[in-house]
Amino acid sequence: MTVPKVKYLSPSPHGYVPLNDITSQTPMRLTRSGADTPHGPALTYGLYFKGITDIISKDGYKLLVDATARQLAEDISLSDIEEILIHAEKHGSDYHPARIEVMVGDVCAAFVMNVAVTARGKDRLSREFEVLQHLNTKHDFPFLLRTYFQGEAFYGSGRGGDAMLMFLADWFQGYHEFHLSLDNRDGSQKLVLWDTEKNPCHLSRPQAWQIYSQAARILTLYYDLETFEQIFPWHHAAGDFVVKTQEKSIDVRLVTARQYAPMLERSEGVSVHEGLLFFLLNLSVRMRLDRLDGVGAVAWADDRCVDATLKGFVEGVRIKQDKGFVDAGFVNGFLQYLCSLGKEDLSYRFHILIDACDQAAPDIPVIRSHLERHISNFHLALQDLRDS
Repeated sequence: MTVPKVKYLSPSPHGYVPLNDITSQTPMRLTRSGADTPHGPALTYGLYFKGITDIISKDGYKLLVDATARQLAEDISLSDIEEILIHAEKHGSDYHPARIEVMVGDVCAAFVMNVAVTARGKDRLSREFEVLQHLNTKHDFPFLLRTYFQGEAFYGSGRGGDAMLMFLADWFQGYHEFHLSLDNRDGSQKLVLWDTEKNPCHLSRPQAWQIYSQAARILTLYYDLETFEQIFPWHHAAGDFVVKTQEKSIDVRLVTARQYAPMLERSEGVSVHEGLLFFLLNLSVRMRLDRLDGVGAVAWADDRCVDATLKGFVEGVRIKQDKGFVDAGFVNGFLQYLCSLGKEDLSYRFHILIDACDQAAPDIPVIRSHLERHISNFHLALQDLRDS
């Protein structure tokens, strides 16, 4: 059997470098301060790469070959794979992703292997794998990662708690995180694209508007009008949405779906319109939240975000109507209901929504300090929608 060459690359201040004897023995940072700490031996980069290789090489690399064939939409055999590059990417609080590039001639199939080590991380990873599979089976939208397989690799002294749980999914090649940032030149708030191949760049106002609008449309498309199920939680600060910019276009994707559950229960007698309204109100608030440069203080996007969110939401509901998820005329009926609400009606519901949140969350003080102005902006945006 022909075995492809596998190269391991770890991050450094000067970019990715091949794994060597020193970096192979370097322990990986597995948690943030105060997070769940795993028991057992330290997980080094060498053990991390070995665990990933153990999973992808099972049964003669069969699962990886099948995933490559599906992504490239052509028949692939193991002998067609010339090289496999495994890059350790940045660590999160729960996942330690690796980017895997499978070289087939001059074509590259790019994947992400999400890896979890802590008990909390493994629980979340297992749940997310199921959510992604469910949503990709339920819908034919291209905005979420396509998953392929999951596996467990052991390291250390035995088959106790020293394990890595992981799943393979598509890597959105050419897509990058974006975050709110302060422009050093004038102190104004800008949206910055964190392109790893170039220097971070400020996005224009129309580009920022498109990003928020597309993100709102994506979340609306996956919202279930009957069960009230939705993708939540999500957060811009975590880099959950990524974007690809081209000369005159913006394309947004969602790289995670941690949970898919209703915010409200239908058994409580909540109507479809009211359920959708609460989804929209929550969407309008959460879309404005970020952290400066992804890691700094909680930040609040400017007022233009409200119009962009509402536009994307309406587009999403119209697409659902066009696809037959709801009866013809549903969108117009909901918009009439929405525009009939006075500012006091909206304020009452917004406060119910925020009061039901975890009041210890770091976002809450920022939300409350901006809430009254946000309600006014939202109400004004509805008037513009009614008059258009």
